[in-house]
Amino acid sequence: MNATVPRRQVLRQGLAAGLGLGAGLGLGLGSAQAAPARTPASLDRMDRYARQWLKDQQMPGLALALLQDGEPLYARGLGWGDVGHQRPVTEDLRFDICSLSKPLLCCAAQLMVEEGQLRLEQRLADLIEDLPASWQAITLQQLMQHTAGLPKNVDFSDPEVQALFPRNYGEQEWLPIVRRQPLLSPPGQRCHYSNIGYNLLASALGRLAGRPYEQVLAQRLFEPLGMTSARLMAPTPGFADMAAPHQRRPGGIVDIGAEQPPGVRSWMAAGCGGFEMSLRDMIQWERALQGWGPYKPYRAVFEKLWAQGVPTEQGHAYGLGWNFQRDPAGRLQVWHEGQSEGFSVRFERFPEQGRALILLGNLGDFKPEDLGRALRDMVWKARA
Repeated sequence: MNATVPRRQVLRQGLAAGLGLGAGLGLGLGSAQAAPARTPASLDRMDRYARQWLKDQQMPGLALALLQDGEPLYARGLGWGDVGHQRPVTEDLRFDICSLSKPLLCCAAQLMVEEGQLRLEQRLADLIEDLPASWQAITLQQLMQHTAGLPKNVDFSDPEVQALFPRNYGEQEWLPIVRRQPLLSPPGQRCHYSNIGYNLLASALGRLAGRPYEQVLAQRLFEPLGMTSARLMAPTPGFADMAAPHQRRPGGIVDIGAEQPPGVRSWMAAGCGGFEMSLRDMIQWERALQGWGPYKPYRAVFEKLWAQGVPTEQGHAYGLGWNFQRDPAGRLQVWHEGQSEGFSVRFERFPEQGRALILLGNLGDFKPEDLGRALRDMVWKARA
């Protein structure tokens, strides 16, 4: 018998159970909640601090959740989805999750590994044709760990790139430009954060599965976990059903939704950062990572994503789509951030303690790490 069959069966049982849960979350996300081990006073203090932060930073809006063992201690939308119409942020309002799309992509890839459909050591050149000679040794694992040697982005001032940005485009148009990019180092030698690498990874996953990569994520994650808001961003900007992007300018905070050229969205939606989802669905993702309830089979699978990593220039390690390190208290900390001109987000986890913090903001220069550190210390530091 194929050794992957039992794992596939276990995962599918977990997926089926997850579908039942996704139909009725019962989270009560509209108000703060306190578990018995936490004092309401600490959550009230956290709520006041977050609201004051929004005021002091002139932030439009924030969706925030603090979780213990997959259960929200606090989950709430604060402020506005857009400064013009002042639509309130709720737990169901979509945000652009920017580079949180990267660990999402690696979660789907790891499920494919478990079922024998993907090998981490597989060469990119086996899946994408006409790659440069210096790229022939690049593996899918190196793309996931940013060690392929690829630069962060294409040169956006390149006339050929500039010609793409006023319109929508696809892989057949951006791939020739990507192939021209020189490597910063030989594959496997150094960690260089690369959006290009994740665009190529998404393309490779799609080719392995025989369908667009966003459909792979929908089948393997969104549908089984009941993540009904999760989607790939549309080619044409439109924010009527989601938080709008904002930027700080000399005259104040400005909604920049109408300013994004279609080509920017096409590039982000190629794999490096194109997904949108709500706080409610981010919580569902955390539940799968934590192995909460019927999602128990997922935990052992996803823990492999940060079981080992490569050193980064910032001093921590990067696994498969996730940063990780031991914090000063010795606790394993796993996280990723994402930022665009109009959004800034962070997903931070302490898996050994079952703790997680999710911050989704619709302002480009919002610093979620600073706010997250203050909030988690407020609730958890005394119980570290």
